[in-house]
Amino acid sequence: MKIAIIITCYNRKEKTKNCLMNLFSQELPSNAKLQVFLCDDGSIDGTSEMLAKEFPNVSIVKGNGNLYWNGGMELAWQEAIKKDEFDFFIWLNDDTYLLPNALVKIFEDYKKTNSESIITAACKIPNSMEFSYGGWSGFGPIKPNGQPQQVVLISGNFVLIPKEVVETIGTLSPRFTHYLGDYDYGLRAIEAGFQCYTSSEYIAECHTNPLPYWGNPKNTFSKRWKMLHDVKGQAFSEYLYFKFRHYGFTIGMKTFFDTYSKLLSPNGYTNFRNFFRNRILRKSY
Repeated sequence: MKIAIIITCYNRKEKTKNCLMNLFSQELPSNAKLQVFLCDDGSIDGTSEMLAKEFPNVSIVKGNGNLYWNGGMELAWQEAIKKDEFDFFIWLNDDTYLLPNALVKIFEDYKKTNSESIITAACKIPNSMEFSYGGWSGFGPIKPNGQPQQVVLISGNFVLIPKEVVETIGTLSPRFTHYLGDYDYGLRAIEAGFQCYTSSEYIAECHTNPLPYWGNPKNTFSKRWKMLHDVKGQAFSEYLYFKFRHYGFTIGMKTFFDTYSKLLSPNGYTNFRNFFRNRILRKSY
């Protein structure tokens, strides 16, 4: 069984090093062979030198410094596809720490689904049992309960993808730069007839990285605009595409008007929304 591990990194030398050391210390499923494909997206902190010295067996592909998560993962993924035929692909973020036997456990959960399914790892905040990333219902996180559970959205921290999914829907969409590529991929897989599950238990640790909130009325309009449209902010044009693509025209248009109304006047939008909910919606029930 051949497994390609897909990673991207940028100027996080120590995290990348710790990620790889942790990965290579993992027990493997029986008959499994790993090959790591890593995109170094123009790091200038000595990452390249560290990788060459300490991990010579890792296949490195160089980025231009502007690929971010989605672009870097896609470049590494395409390198893996060119190099060999793999049975499975695993996304792994370099800030995600695999708990003992994580690889064995994610494959055990895969077998429990009895289908070519995507498994996204339930990740917890380090030194706690609090959910950080994994699978989502669309309304909130799906916390592990001892069995694989179907999910609607997948976080890209640690994800198992069988080759059948890739052969059917391809790899990550170029419509996304940093965020949303993982959510989009899981939804496209579901549309194609596959299922997405979360792992039966926490098998990895990762701190949360919340997006900066663009709608804070204390910020100037120009700052709110930048936070809404920045690639590491809301990346609104990509977010809007995601909404239209997966939730339809009505939701897409509502997102457009709600967002720009709030951008122009955060307090005015909030007051109108509260008035509408309290005075109009309540009277209709």
